[in-house]
This record gives sequence, structure tokens and C-alpha cells, in this order.
Amino acid sequence: MTEKWFDDMPDEGEKIYMEALAIVKAGLAKGLDFESACALVNIKDKALQDTVLDDVLKVIIAEEHFANNVPLEQVSRRLNLPIERMERARKEMFEDIEESAVDSFYKNTDHGTEH
Repeated sequence: MTEKWFDDMPDEGEKIYMEALAIVKAGLAKGLDFESACALVNIKDKALQDTVLDDVLKVIIAEEHFANNVPLEQVSRRLNLPIERMERARKEMFEDIEESAVDSFYKNTDHGTEH
């Protein structure tokens, strides 16, 4: 199983993350744009909030664009976000996946030694 950035966080961190995701999704379901839905999230640590909300955007892209085959441009319009931001988030997703795959490989091998 791949690790996520919040895997090393205490349970409280995961709870904060899941609550933020639920709040944003509920806001979007009510017709809010992404920024308005994100404004409903109030995490005291602003750096953590920014990180969580960046990840929430990636989750939405994964669900709508990749899982449901909705064109990224259409998701961008629905969220009222510039396509450049969507493309940057998608690129970061691939970088995250690549990093997780490499980390997983090295955790599950003898670090490249021959047998």
C-alpha cells in the first residue's frame, strides 16, 4: 500500500484531513466553487490547511478526471479554477505517485543489490 503525506501524522491529523475533505465535497455538492468550499474549512495551522486543501484538489481530480473520465477542462470550469492550476495539481499527483513508487520499491527490496 502506498504511503500518503499524512501517514506519519497522528490520528488527529488524519481526522483533520478527512473532515476538510468532507467539508469541501459537501460545499461542492451544494454548488459552491472550489475556493468558496475551501473557505468553509478552518484549520488553525495555515500551512497544514494549505497542504490539506492542495491534497483535496488532487482527490477531486483523481475522482472526477481519472475515475469518471471527466475532461480536466470541464472539472476546471465546475470548480471555477484556472486550468493551469488544475494541470499543476495533476502534475504534482504524478510526481507524488512516482515518489511513492520509488519509496515502496526501496522498502521492499535489498536496495538494488544483486542476488
